[in-house]
Amino acid sequence: RGSMDFEDLLAGAVELYERDADALGVVQARYRAFTVDEYQDVNLLQQSLLELWLGERDDLCAVGDDYQAIYAFTGATPRHLLELPERYPHATVIRLEANYRSTPEVLELANRLVPRLGGAPKTLRAVRDGGPKPVASPFASLAAELDFVVERVRALHADGVAYDAMAVLYRLNARSADFEAAFAEAKIPFQGAALLERDAARQLLKVLRGRDDLPASDEVRRVALEHGLLATPPQRIGEREETRQKDLKLLVSLSRDAGTVAEFVADLRARFSSGAAGGVHLLTYHRAKGLEFDAVFLPRLDSRELPSKRSKTDGEITEERRLFYVGITRARRHLTLTWSTKPSRFLTELGVGSAPPVVADDPLLVSLKRWRLDRAKEEGKPAYVVFHDATLAEIAARRPGSLAELGGVSGVGPAKLERYGEDLLAAVAAGAEAPAA
Repeated sequence: RGSMDFEDLLAGAVELYERDADALGVVQARYRAFTVDEYQDVNLLQQSLLELWLGERDDLCAVGDDYQAIYAFTGATPRHLLELPERYPHATVIRLEANYRSTPEVLELANRLVPRLGGAPKTLRAVRDGGPKPVASPFASLAAELDFVVERVRALHADGVAYDAMAVLYRLNARSADFEAAFAEAKIPFQGAALLERDAARQLLKVLRGRDDLPASDEVRRVALEHGLLATPPQRIGEREETRQKDLKLLVSLSRDAGTVAEFVADLRARFSSGAAGGVHLLTYHRAKGLEFDAVFLPRLDSRELPSKRSKTDGEITEERRLFYVGITRARRHLTLTWSTKPSRFLTELGVGSAPPVVADDPLLVSLKRWRLDRAKEEGKPAYVVFHDATLAEIAARRPGSLAELGGVSGVGPAKLERYGEDLLAAVAAGAEAPAA
């Protein structure tokens, strides 16, 4: 047991069929035709096995999308898919461009990447009705970006989108730490957490064994300090240590709501187990492939994050672009793109990313937030249900002077335009005229 993995089994099969014609003949006689799905993810070993099974025959149905070829690190290449028409000149090629998942607005954004994806040209066409425009928002800091994602999740949930119909996608596994902490603090359920697999939690849980009846808050804080928790970590400590510090801080915060160590550990395992279900999905782009969600968030679209700073060659950059395409096309209806430093080159290719970051103390933005708070109090609802921060920030940047201009802002749909339009335009005019403090 454990002496062979799946690739070893494939290699063994290829070796067997190449030296034993009788064994190969048995398989070829038993199976006349073959269907291969996700053909863009086939590597050389898998292709070699398929060719042995086929022999001189051409009874093959291959389905794939070279725009979603994102597994080069496994040896996969879309070349096998793209070269099929050359190997089988009489093959029938059917382009599957009708898309039943995403709204026209989501696909319009995804299709902007197509000219740079290479391969077989395809343009996705939406079958379903239209929806809201994707939201693309810069922020002055990562903290502001995280706050916005939390607020936007709450707003969508208030509008009827289930938590488990939302997903936050990121390029690196380590990025889940920020969203685990933000959602835990906001009491938003989530799944796919990796907290218990990282250094801080593993070490802390090991030390806490046998202390079940002790007060959780005191014990967790003491152990965290013993393991190097810093009140103010230095700026340049490396990504791994930065994640560990954030995790220690989160664990201490969570322990305040627990009674005993046993209760704390049980709650931690229930909320942060990788098998936890029922909340917002936290996923890497790679793990999200093949999935779909009503609402998708693509945060941290920064220049050193996507494409990955390790991607140097044109081929590696192109694969990172395909990864971004996969992320966009996971969204059925709501798509949110955010960043807080220099925007990714892929945002420029989409035609977004050139706007200045949201500045929290912009006088007009402050004025609009006061207006929103007043309306929220009048209507007895949370402020984010009226308009979220990104929408107000875009309004402050554009300073619309008419209902038509206001209606062009992401997040201002027909219903909100009718309900708040005139009043909001008046607030914009008043705020724009007010002198800065």
